[in-house]
Amino acid sequence: MDSYRLDSRIVDNEKEYLIQTVNDVRQGVIKTSFFVNGELMDASIMPHSEEMSENEILNLVKTTHGDKKSELEYLLKSYRNILEEGRPEMMYHLGTALFYRRMYPEARQLFQCAVKIRHDYHEAYYYLSQTELMSNHIDAAVKAGLKAVEIRPQFADYRNVLGEAFMAAGSCRRAVIEFEDAIKLNIYYADAYFNLALAYTLNAVTKEDFNLYTDLTTKTMDLLNKAVLINPDYKTSTFDEAVAALTNGELKRAFALFKGVRDEKKEKQRQGKAAHFHRFLMYTEWLSQSNIDDRIKQLQNDIDRNPGYVDLYYELGACYLHQAKFAWQKSIEQFKKALEINPSLAKAKRSLELSEENYLKLTDAIFDITEKYV
Repeated sequence: MDSYRLDSRIVDNEKEYLIQTVNDVRQGVIKTSFFVNGELMDASIMPHSEEMSENEILNLVKTTHGDKKSELEYLLKSYRNILEEGRPEMMYHLGTALFYRRMYPEARQLFQCAVKIRHDYHEAYYYLSQTELMSNHIDAAVKAGLKAVEIRPQFADYRNVLGEAFMAAGSCRRAVIEFEDAIKLNIYYADAYFNLALAYTLNAVTKEDFNLYTDLTTKTMDLLNKAVLINPDYKTSTFDEAVAALTNGELKRAFALFKGVRDEKKEKQRQGKAAHFHRFLMYTEWLSQSNIDDRIKQLQNDIDRNPGYVDLYYELGACYLHQAKFAWQKSIEQFKKALEINPSLAKAKRSLELSEENYLKLTDAIFDITEKYV
């Protein structure tokens, strides 16, 4: 079987974006890679059936490549338009999409503009802190994280990200406070337990606070075990290697290995979210039923982790409205099929009329909610 490869280059705002799609004959997958100025930003893999013909695989490569190219063009176009329109809500939603695509400079500008317009936009500050952290702008990450926590001190995720920013800045004492507060807000917060163990280990390396050094191994292992119990994704071969290093007193190596475990888990999470940039799609013509179904599952998981985060409930409600819209569309299609078989079926005619009439009302209601009140 032949190997196919398609490349598309887009130059925008002095940057070169490359979409590259190939079929891996050995693994039986279609792989699409996304580069910015030669640096790999993201990659997605689509398995295909071994029974597919070469022509079918070639068509799949073309279709997949075209979709990814169109998706990137749409994001870049939206980026320019939204900056010009000055709507903070759309800046935030597109910013999260770009964040999970590792397009940090663009995401950063959108979040900065959003909080400049809306000074209380805590969600945008939260993502701005993460974006600054990923861009190695540590002081800016701390500043944005502090603002998010100031506006919503009861959100465990905000505390956790601020703690990560403090730890990156070398302030283990401040990081420990934030991670402990995050755990108080959510006792099942695996990430906060793991980060707290990291902060204790780093403090033992830097010797910032002697009081945090006491019973290091016992205290750290207790936190790590809690993190693994809540989220088994932390239990990797590298994790076991890090535990061995910690037990042997190799603190620098232990910290580096534990940080690698955390970063690997974050990257896995990023890849999962990059595949579905729902927060932006929800307000565009790209929305599909699978997008909504996946987003609902993700929001339900987020609510389980942060039951006091009111905005998650609001977005989940908006998602259910979109889900209802797709269900309504399907009902209209079925009434039409019934009339194709029996054009004189009175109840089908009446049902179709009422459905189409109320579908317009439902669409208007969803538009008003998602556009005006998001």
